[in-house]
Amino acid sequence: MKDNRITIRPVLNLSAEKENESFQNVTLRPILKLQHDIILRLFVNSIKNQKLQTAIEDKDRFLKCIDASISKNIPLRNLLVGLILGQFTISEFEEYNENSSEYNKRIINMIKQRLFDSFEEIKSF
Repeated sequence: MKDNRITIRPVLNLSAEKENESFQNVTLRPILKLQHDIILRLFVNSIKNQKLQTAIEDKDRFLKCIDASISKNIPLRNLLVGLILGQFTISEFEEYNENSSEYNKRIINMIKQRLFDSFEEIKSF
């Protein structure tokens, strides 16, 4: 039986040389793109709850805010990773589970970069 979660993901044509990179490009990046709007809104809500809206005034402060928020706010970090894990198929979860620490670092780094690249979009919220 085919898992319908794969059919709703955006198709990205990325190559990879290593197995970890392959999982990142075939599974993680499409899921991150699919969950983009939710990730942004979750982060903005977190900033508002922490009363850090002034961090969105310039890119340097924003980058520091992203790092601090995701590094220090463990519930936010877990929620962000959970948004990605919830889109896995069983076989993808098994692959993730073999090297979860490495994949969590990759997920968080990609989310940080995605948030930083979305600076203008986040400013408009």
